[in-house]
Amino acid sequence: MTDEMLNPPLSRLKSNRRGASFRRHGLLAIGGFLVALVFIAALLAPVLAPYSPYDLDVPSMLQAPSAAHWLGTDELGRDVLSRTIYAAQISVQVALTAVCVGLVGGTLIGVVAAYFGELVDALLMRLMELLFSFPAILLAIILMASLGTSILNAMIAIGIIFIPGFARLARAATRDVLRQQYVEAARAIGMSDFRILAREILPNVAAPLLVEAAVAFAYAVLLESALSFLGLGAQPPYASWGNMLNTGRGFLAQAPWLGIVPGMALFMSVLGFNLVGDGLRDLLDPHLRD
Repeated sequence: MTDEMLNPPLSRLKSNRRGASFRRHGLLAIGGFLVALVFIAALLAPVLAPYSPYDLDVPSMLQAPSAAHWLGTDELGRDVLSRTIYAAQISVQVALTAVCVGLVGGTLIGVVAAYFGELVDALLMRLMELLFSFPAILLAIILMASLGTSILNAMIAIGIIFIPGFARLARAATRDVLRQQYVEAARAIGMSDFRILAREILPNVAAPLLVEAAVAFAYAVLLESALSFLGLGAQPPYASWGNMLNTGRGFLAQAPWLGIVPGMALFMSVLGFNLVGDGLRDLLDPHLRD
């Protein structure tokens, strides 16, 4: 072996380290870019959309993509690009609220169950297992049928679906934290249960819950679209990627862009949130760090 192979230059080591860092965090950057596009579309929809998503223009119905309508028009002459942008508002609103409901509710249940254990743990986790035993989409349909079809009820239904998953993850993470010496030290100095939970446990279980929240966001977007596709989520004339797909499936031969455009928007959104979840896992997991 040459001396250069045994003792590689410092510049090469730095280059290899930068390459490894890019491979590890590149997915996070790509996912963050896609997620940023979705949030920008949701926040700036009135500015970005070239037309109103509700105005009818019957003479222009089912027009192919053109200079006037970049992504074509639908069966009522509405601009598909504008409706796709406005649909991001509903997806982000529903997903954000649902994930917050699931995260807060599941974290409280999981942490309390693990910390107090015994009967409290048994009762809470059996309830979570009961909810977890239902298929997600079936439980969502049952809840929506009971609550009624509206965007608010879709948020509540999807949030309830997420609670068991967050609860199980929070319980497992809390049980690991409870084995640490700093928790025993906090008990030894007489710190109250509330202060131990707030200062010693919750900050140390936040990382895996944050990763789960990013992945759950993608699932929430899918569930909202599925409910809207079935007519249980956003109702016309409001634009949702789900109800746009439902409409587009009837015009696949005549106007394929009606299904392709919202389908691609949904795909890119879900892909972005999944990549962010994977990237956060690599970034926050100490076992995966250099």
